[in-house]
Amino acid sequence: MKDSKRVEMLRAKYRSQWDTHQLIADHNARLAKSGKQPSNEQLINEQRMAEAVKFAKDELLAAMSRSES
Repeated sequence: MKDSKRVEMLRAKYRSQWDTHQLIADHNARLAKSGKQPSNEQLINEQRMAEAVKFAKDELLAAMSRSES
């Protein structure tokens, strides 16, 4: 796969996971703001998605670095 296509694929993956994380985090924050505690499952989902975002970001940055070389 060409580097530019791989970078674009990884960029789309990162953006999708970022958006999903933001939705989950926003939902949990709204629950907390309304005086309700997010469930353990909801908090775990938020943490897992944060980790997935970090992994996707690292992959994207590495691919961008390789394509610049």
